[in-house]
Amino acid sequence: MTDDNQIDARLTTLQQQQALLTQALAAALQGQWTGAPPSVEAFLYAIDPNLPGTLILDPPLVAG
Repeated sequence: MTDDNQIDARLTTLQQQQALLTQALAAALQGQWTGAPPSVEAFLYAIDPNLPGTLILDPPLVAG
């Protein structure tokens, strides 16, 4: 793999991670913390496939 190909691959990975983080922030603003996508939990797992089973999520309580 050439240096240009490595740079392109890394940029693509960073762009994908940025998109997932943006979606995770949007899910947080909508109160979707855990469960199936779209949720913060699901997007974090998509960013790092090694996370499932390692996070203990404690969603905030919202007064109604």
